[in-house]
Parts: sequence; C-alpha cells; structure tokens
Amino acid sequence: MGKIGRNAPCPCGSGKKYKHCCGSPIGKAMPQIPRKDHPQTTNANIGVMGLPGELQHIIVINEFRDPHDPRNVGGPKGIPGKYKVIFVLDRPGFSLLPERKYSFSGALKGDSHLAITKPAFSPPGDSDADPITKIKIYGNTEDGNFEFIGLPNEKGFLGKIESEPFDANDLFDAERKAYRVLASSLSYWSVHLDIPLHVYQMESGELRTGNTQMTLLPPSWEAPFAVAPTAELRKEFRGYASLYREALNSNSPVYRYLCLFKIIEGIQSRRARLGTEARKSGVKFRRPPEVVPERAEEFKAWLNGIFPIRREWDAMSLDSIFHREALGKRFNYVIEKALRPLRVDIAHALASTSGELTLSADELLHRERVNKWLPITKCIVRRMLKNEFPDEFLSYLREDGTIAPENSG
Repeated sequence: MGKIGRNAPCPCGSGKKYKHCCGSPIGKAMPQIPRKDHPQTTNANIGVMGLPGELQHIIVINEFRDPHDPRNVGGPKGIPGKYKVIFVLDRPGFSLLPERKYSFSGALKGDSHLAITKPAFSPPGDSDADPITKIKIYGNTEDGNFEFIGLPNEKGFLGKIESEPFDANDLFDAERKAYRVLASSLSYWSVHLDIPLHVYQMESGELRTGNTQMTLLPPSWEAPFAVAPTAELRKEFRGYASLYREALNSNSPVYRYLCLFKIIEGIQSRRARLGTEARKSGVKFRRPPEVVPERAEEFKAWLNGIFPIRREWDAMSLDSIFHREALGKRFNYVIEKALRPLRVDIAHALASTSGELTLSADELLHRERVNKWLPITKCIVRRMLKNEFPDEFLSYLREDGTIAPENSG
C-alpha cells in the first residue's frame, strides 16, 4: 500500500486534504484505502471489521486547520444542528458492490424495482415528455415535517433518496428521525405495488462540520473446510443447528434475532426437563457457569472458545458485542433483562392478543435495539450450544479457544 501524502486530497472523497480528514490523529483509527484507487474516489476496500452480518457504523471526521475553529468542537457524533441523510436502495439479492468493498453515497447510483422515469418508465400518452430528474417525498412524524428528493439511476429506477436539511441532536438522531418518516413511505409503495424496497445503505451528515456516518454490513467470514471428518448428530442438535443456519441465511435482523432467541428458549426448556428428570433419579444436573466476561483482557479468549475461525478481534467487533449492561453478568440475567423484553416487544409490534397490528415494523426503535443485542445474542447461543452438546459442537475447542491435545494432530 502506497503512502498518501498529507497534503494530497483525501481518498474518502470528502474534498479535504488527507491530513485534515482520514489522515488526522482521529482518522488514523479508520481503515486505510489502497493507493491504487483514484485519489478522488469514494470507494474503499476494507479488511475484516465488525461481527459478520451485523450492522456497523463508520464515521469520517473532518479536522480543521485552525484549532479555534468551532467546527473542531462537538465530538464525532455531532451536536444539535442541521443534518442530512441519504438512503441508497438496491434490489434484494443483488449487491451494488463486491464483498468488502464499500462506498460513500456519492459514488453509488443505487437501484430498485420502482421505475420513475425513462427509459424504465414513460408517462402514459406523453412519450415525448422530458425525463424526470427527481421526485419529491413529503412526510411528517412526531419529530416534525420532512422533505426528501428521490433520484433515478441511469436505467430510470429509483436509486437514492436524499433528505433536505433538518434539525437533529447528532448523526445517530438524524438517521433515526429520517428513517422513521421515510420507512412508512417505502412500506406504502411496497404493499401498493407488490415490490420490495430495500435500503442498502444509510449515510448521515452534519452540515456544520461535514462529518459523515456510513452504515455498513460486514460480510460473513470465509472459512476453510475444517470440521470433524465424521460426526453422529443427535436429532435434538440437528434441530438447533438448522435454526442457526436459518438465522445466518436471513437478511432480516429481526428474523435473525427471533431464530437465535428461539434457540435460547429451546435450550432453557431442555435444561428444565433434564433437571426435573435428574432430580427424580436422585442425581445432580449441572452445566458450566455461563457468564459474559467483565474485563477487556478476557474478551478475545472468550470469543475464541466459541468461534473456531482464527481472526483478529478488532475494536469494532468487541464494542458491538460487549455492552456495559452485560459485562460480568450471568447469561440468564442478560436474557431476562434485555433479550426477552426485546423478544416480547417484537411480538407486540407484530400482533396483540386480539390479532391486530399494534406498532409499525418500520419503527427504528426496535431495529436499533435488535442491532445492538444481536452480536451478544449470537455469542450466548454459541456458548450455550457448546455447553449443551459438547460431543457435537466445537468439542475440540477449550474454553479459551485453544485446541485440545487429542485434536491438535
């Protein structure tokens, strides 16, 4: 990788000098961009970051030359003021970029099944009309009134939706507010026209500083075919394994969470049954202690004990897994205080006891909570499966991730 000059344009496409953008002391923690990319590109090849399949955020921070410039104050998330959010759409199952390649919205055209202009669509009876260059979308929620502009791609399909500036507390608040109002429109169009409308990427920007937050979804790891050559899988374990695979195959975070939580519920019920049977037989029923590690120095070894693929656990992964509320807590505490209430709220969002819908699935509140708790939920599931089915699942891994001697050859 060639070295980027401090006074060269920043490869992230911000328009700033490298030393005042990704090359700043703050920006050094961000992924570096290969020299082979054009200096003005907004594309970047990023290595393994974050837990696979779980939403992550990258924030690009501008650092201004004058240390007294008020734009240097406020932190990476921003302060109350004007913000703008851009939504890039795609057709489900057809990614806009190759795996591990990411881009800010400026270099993405987006795509969807919604035809809004030529050549995909021409107004009936007016084939000579000029192509539509944009559409306007208006909406309002308890957060206020919002205006969006929808932009077509070169094929005439809706590709991007950009908000007009609006008031928000920070980058996350801006994303939350914009999504809340726009999602209802997307759902209305989807049910009316019977087409999927999927948000590929969200990008929020603070107008005061130009700081930008981009969502990204890290792909699954690539794994060597390193499994036991033979295995006798009990029917019980096959059921849990199939539900875990169903979770990984889904691109819906909510559905993935429901699948994983069902595994937790199933194991809890299994343990209750086995405990009752053991007491009747006069024997003790035990499982290894299941606790989320409390100290940072314990995190990596704990994860290596349940993920056989050796990798460097980056800060993004660790931050997304180990939340302060869960550190040092027993699994049952985390399950009952955080995971089960979320499961109940999801159920309430879908239907009440009368069978009627009560809340919109578009509400970002549940999506935020799901994305927050999915990583640790996956880890809890893997640890419980390992303790519950020691012969079938990761039998060669010790608790700290080292290989048992009988399996080291």
